[in-house]
Amino acid sequence: MSKRFTLAFWLLSLIYLVFMNAMPSALAVVSKAAPILLLLVPVWSMLAGKLRIGMVIAIIFSAGGDIFLALDGVAGDFFVPGLGSFLIAQVTYAVLFWQRTAFNNRQRWWLAVLYIPVVAVLAWFILPASGELMIPVTAYLLAISAMVLGAAFCQRPWQWLFLGASTFAISDSLIAINKFLYPLPYASLMIMVTYYLAQYMIVSGILKPETK
Repeated sequence: MSKRFTLAFWLLSLIYLVFMNAMPSALAVVSKAAPILLLLVPVWSMLAGKLRIGMVIAIIFSAGGDIFLALDGVAGDFFVPGLGSFLIAQVTYAVLFWQRTAFNNRQRWWLAVLYIPVVAVLAWFILPASGELMIPVTAYLLAISAMVLGAAFCQRPWQWLFLGASTFAISDSLIAINKFLYPLPYASLMIMVTYYLAQYMIVSGILKPETK
């Protein structure tokens, strides 16, 4: 992505991060999703075919999840719709990544091996605390794990794609810990910083040439 686009993305992100607690609800919803929707520009202009369509779907449903979670507790209970929207985004990312995998790189196997115990420990603590949401939370953990593991083997630079997917998992883990286990200080800020970074890195990784 160009330096100009990168600057625009992080400027929009910074505006939301700085003012998210001071904005009117309607403006906060728009501002929160704006950086993610901006990612549609390079995706549409630099990709083609099924990859472009898939990335557009993942980004739109990610923005939908942003909107639902921004409305959660303000205009009603939108946590489950937000979870569902992000679930579709995660599954779409996972499908795109797994369609472009290569398994002949030992380093990539280590990335996958190191991720598995981390998500297992997370599930051990979060699932029992999720109560009646255990089934959708389990589905979400499986989807994000499929996305991260797919990113580990995807034929794109792992320094962008795998780290972006892993950062996405960190962001979602913070949401789960904050909701089901105990309130985190500066939870909203940490969740959004890692989320914006994750989406930027994923899109940047997909836009880069294939690797082995």
